[in-house]
Amino acid sequence: MYEVVLTLSEPAGVGPLSRRLGAVPGAVVTRKRSRPGAGELGAAEVIQLLVPSSAVLAVAIRTLPAFIRSRRSSVTVKLTRGDRTVTLSGGNLDDPQKVFEIVERLLDDE
Repeated sequence: MYEVVLTLSEPAGVGPLSRRLGAVPGAVVTRKRSRPGAGELGAAEVIQLLVPSSAVLAVAIRTLPAFIRSRRSSVTVKLTRGDRTVTLSGGNLDDPQKVFEIVERLLDDE
């Protein structure tokens, strides 16, 4: 099982993205409060994504470009797995090869 935590720059997007990711077969999605980082105030809501395989992770990541484009304001999505983090924004996921590169970066230790 792979765990990836998604943090959004737009807090209002957490619910819609949670629902979108929850529709991915095999994915388990949970919304959680994260602790504030050093020098930050308040807690942010994050999405915990549990997937059984790298293939399911790739499917979940493929849903992100449409989500990002659907938002009225510019939004970034930060994906974190262990000590690896990838940040996505705007149109940097239109190329299918980028999806595989992102999955590889997140799973590099496998």
